[in-house]
Amino acid sequence: VLDREPGQGEGLRVFDLASGEELWRCDYESKGRVGFPGARCVPTVSETMVFVTGGHGEITGISRESQEVVWQYHCRDFGGEQPIFGWSHSPLLFGDAVIVSALGEDVGLVAFDAESGEELWVSDALGYSHSSPTMLNLDGMDQVLFMSTPNPGSGRDQAAPATMTSLDPEDGSIIWQHNMTLTGLTIPGPIKIDEERIFVTGGYRGGSVLLKFAVEDGEYSFEELFRIERGAQVHKPVLFEEHLYYIVNENWNDRRDRRKEGGLLCLSLDGEEVWRTADDPYLGRGHMILAGDKLIIQDGYNGTLRIAPA
Repeated sequence: VLDREPGQGEGLRVFDLASGEELWRCDYESKGRVGFPGARCVPTVSETMVFVTGGHGEITGISRESQEVVWQYHCRDFGGEQPIFGWSHSPLLFGDAVIVSALGEDVGLVAFDAESGEELWVSDALGYSHSSPTMLNLDGMDQVLFMSTPNPGSGRDQAAPATMTSLDPEDGSIIWQHNMTLTGLTIPGPIKIDEERIFVTGGYRGGSVLLKFAVEDGEYSFEELFRIERGAQVHKPVLFEEHLYYIVNENWNDRRDRRKEGGLLCLSLDGEEVWRTADDPYLGRGHMILAGDKLIIQDGYNGTLRIAPA
């Protein structure tokens, strides 16, 4: 896990899975503060390396053998401009490359050789985002999908323009872009449902959309199959047996008198709400993973860990 000492630095901490014992850590300096404490990144791990992105934009490759920093850049080295809540993406591993989102007026994603840190490519600018690049195989091709907005997020509770961009992971060239109405501050990445459907969601009253895509003569087209008002502000949904599960809590329903509008939602792939926990439990902006047929859910308010059959 990536940890942060406010105002001082960040550190990769490595724990034994069975005992919880801390095996080793690797710290590096990262001065300053970002809105809301703590690191934002989930480390990405290869056979030999661990890759992390700091809230202030440090992109770091750490050796699992030497337990030391092998290479490090800063998103500002590429013209990156710090988003309002800090750089919040997790690195994406593709073959021998690691892909990060630097995000600036003239730069979008950047790819490095995972072992040496050598710069491989820099994409065109993609706008403003707190999303992580997501690898999906569409039309038989590996594609990096990235959610962004044309302008810095306002934090207003209203739907806003957003863009989903597909890039070639080999060279960073743009394959296609789809403009839609979603959220003014993109955080969750897209979910592939099957070979012709993609699900996207967002907070700040942006809602959720199921898209059907088609390819003809190399041209991509998109159709909205359904749109609902509820969306996830921070985390991706989980897909299990033709249903989507996600926590639909955001700024708008964080007030006590609106919490019945949130909770953990089970959504069918025809856009129907099957059930929703509302405020019992509300779960805050917690997250969950799918393990077999069980949801493991971390409560965003009080830390309670729940395990539930999906």
